[in-house]
Amino acid sequence: MSLPEAVGRRLRHRILNNELPAGTRLVEANLAAEFGVSRGTIRDAMRGLQSEGLIEIVPRRYSIVTRMSMQDAEDVCYARYVLEDASVAGGLGQRRKDLSRSLRLALEHMSAAARTDDLDALVDSDTRFHELLIDISGRSRLKDLWSMLDSQMGALMRSAVERQGIGLIDAVDRHRQLLDAVESGDVDRLRRAIRDHYLEGFPEHAAELGRPPRADTPA
Repeated sequence: MSLPEAVGRRLRHRILNNELPAGTRLVEANLAAEFGVSRGTIRDAMRGLQSEGLIEIVPRRYSIVTRMSMQDAEDVCYARYVLEDASVAGGLGQRRKDLSRSLRLALEHMSAAARTDDLDALVDSDTRFHELLIDISGRSRLKDLWSMLDSQMGALMRSAVERQGIGLIDAVDRHRQLLDAVESGDVDRLRRAIRDHYLEGFPEHAAELGRPPRADTPA
C-alpha cells in the first residue's frame, strides 16, 4: 500500500464511520500536519476519496465530505442488480453448498462489524458477500464490470444508512433473504431476492417489483 493509499484508507474509515460527517471541510495543510506527510500526498489521497464518491474537491481551497445522491445511489444499485442477476440466472450448479457456507461466513463478518458499529469493515464484508454471487457464473468480463462499482459501495452504504435512519444490524439483516434463497436452491427465488435487495427502495422500479415503493434504499 502506497503512502497516499494508507492516508486515504484512514480518512475513508473516519468518513464511513461518521467521525467526519457530511459537510466537514478537509484542509490539505491541516491534514498534512496531522499525518506528517506532504501536501502532495494528501492531494493524491483526496483524489482517491473523490473517485469513491466520499468527498468533493474544491480546487485551491479545500475538500468537503459529501453523501451520495439518491439518483446516483439508484444508478449504482441498478447496475449491480443487472450484473448479479445475470450471474445467477444460469443456476448454481454443484457449488451451491460451498456458496452457502461462504455467504454465511461473510454474513457473520458483516454482523461482527455491525455490532462494533464499524461501517468501514461492514462494507468490506458486504463486498465479499456480493462478490461470491458474481463469481458463481465464472464469467470474467461480468466480474470486471461489477468490480468497477466496488469503490462506490462505501459511499452508497453511508448514504443509505443515513437516509433510512437504520442501524447497521438492519443493513446486515437485509442480506439474509439472499442467503436463504441460495440455500433453497431456487434460482427464481434468488433472482427475485437480488432484485428486491437492490431496487425495492426506488420509486421508478416500484411497478417492476409489483408493490408500492418503500421510503428506504437497500445496499
